[in-house]
Amino acid sequence: MTVPFLECKKISKTFGGIEALTHVNLSVEANSLTGVIGPNGAGKTTLFNIISGALRPTAGDVIFKGKRISGKGPARVCRLGIARTYQLVRPFNSLSTMENVLIGLGFGRTTTLPRNKRVAEAMKILQFVGLGHKINHVAESLTLVEKKHLEIARALATAPEILLLDEVVSGLNSTEVSQTIQTIQQIQKGGITVIMIEHILKVVMALCERVVVLNYGVQIAEGTPEEVVTNEAVIEAYIGKFGDVRGGPGTNYIKS
Repeated sequence: MTVPFLECKKISKTFGGIEALTHVNLSVEANSLTGVIGPNGAGKTTLFNIISGALRPTAGDVIFKGKRISGKGPARVCRLGIARTYQLVRPFNSLSTMENVLIGLGFGRTTTLPRNKRVAEAMKILQFVGLGHKINHVAESLTLVEKKHLEIARALATAPEILLLDEVVSGLNSTEVSQTIQTIQQIQKGGITVIMIEHILKVVMALCERVVVLNYGVQIAEGTPEEVVTNEAVIEAYIGKFGDVRGGPGTNYIKS
């Protein structure tokens, strides 16, 4: 029997008697791209916080490459190979984009690169996310899409095996969304497993191989994007609020 690359087993989380998550299961294969969707307050970010070590589950386990990592703390989980971004971008505003990425290189990896190789590696990552021309710009001066790409760059600097993306396309225009989708596709093609929270369902349809749907902390569906968007429980709880999710003529959200 093949062991899943990452597995969440019956994850529950309670805050002061309120159940944010109830027996949620998630199984992710290596080099896959999985979506986590659901209405606001469904528990999506709480699940990410548990996977990344920021929160300890009330019950259940997170298993990464066959080993339990629940509650190990975000620093240790990051060094084990799981990095994340945040819905609200959190750059070091007074530092340059280069310095932001160097922090990830210096503190997020199990093995630190030699000093003479760090700048070259940071430059490579910044070029990959489209910020190679802004290495000396302070993060505070960047546009929203640039800050989101810097958030991805800082996560990539830790050399992750799994990347958790929390609404990286929210607030972007259609051109910026298409550019970000291409970046995510290239990350996966580079061998990194991606799990993403997303509200723009056309993006989920374009990118994800599997989708997990949460509603009020309960997992109500799991399957391919096509299976999920035709699930009556998902339509009633979530998709009905958004209408068509497949995109019309001319849409840029096309799976490569």
